[in-house]
Amino acid sequence: MDGKIGGRRKLVSMAFPQAVPNVVSIDPRCRHGEMRAAGACVGECAVDCSQCRECPIALCVKACEKEGKKAITLWQANKNLSLEVQSIVVATGIKDAPPAGDLLGYGAYANVITNTEFERLMNAGGPTAGEIIRPSDRKHAKKIAWVQCAGRGLAAGKGTPYCSKICCMIATKQTIITKEHDPAVEATIFYNDLKAYGKGFWDFLRKANENGVKYIRARPYEVFEDPQTQNLTVRYEDLATGAVCRHEVELLVLSTGIIPNERNPKLAKVLKLELDHLGYFREPDPLGAPLETNVAGIYLCGGATGPIDIAESVAQATAAAMKAVLQGGRRKNKQQ
Repeated sequence: MDGKIGGRRKLVSMAFPQAVPNVVSIDPRCRHGEMRAAGACVGECAVDCSQCRECPIALCVKACEKEGKKAITLWQANKNLSLEVQSIVVATGIKDAPPAGDLLGYGAYANVITNTEFERLMNAGGPTAGEIIRPSDRKHAKKIAWVQCAGRGLAAGKGTPYCSKICCMIATKQTIITKEHDPAVEATIFYNDLKAYGKGFWDFLRKANENGVKYIRARPYEVFEDPQTQNLTVRYEDLATGAVCRHEVELLVLSTGIIPNERNPKLAKVLKLELDHLGYFREPDPLGAPLETNVAGIYLCGGATGPIDIAESVAQATAAAMKAVLQGGRRKNKQQ
């Protein structure tokens, strides 16, 4: 399922058309025995699948090949490999922070979705073919609002305790694309502080303003639904005037932020690396020796170091790869 926006993926599918690498993959549930009751589990037969073509499970191979994907090789099995390398690049990535559903209505109302779900909603390869419609009734949304920093700094140990850096520009991009789909859509962004830190970002923000996107510096604190129309009313404090206001929308998008990969602690233990207090890999000297770690020959890039966008990730990956190649080559020469 594609979250709250509906749609079903095939058990063998591509994440999205522009995925890197641009390959298809099999649903992990098929490989781990969770789809056995539905007859869709693979890799559990004791017979060598390359020699047995009568098994009904092998039909998935034929169906996959018929679509030209060839994603399933049943006779491959998981196995441990020992590799000797000169360098390692850690690129563990990031994940979405869980949405705060208490006050902003994510768990209570169908038409409250996350920015990641909205990204899938407006994607031409998504379940709605790019049509921006409400999950509740599949009608085109004409009034949409984005809430920035949704769930940031909540009490009782919940929420993200830092700015995720990229959410403002993600919301701005989404409003521009939404207005390109339908210029009549009323798009509003509720923000605390705008983060437009990169080259050309402020011009991007200006473009959204010119397209009619409304930015309100505010602190939303409550969302409730009209049971008849399923429209949502956002109650917020206007930080410019101090007034308590209301704003009605048909679809509400929560910018939930990003958090470290949950497997970072385990990998850090294996590689003997240090994590910072937020759970990202620590650079001992980010200015003098960027992307390097406390272990010689191990380098960092992308979401392993903290919140980051695609352009920065690509630049860091290039830098980390160059460090790995150059330093690895020097160590090899010394050994020789």
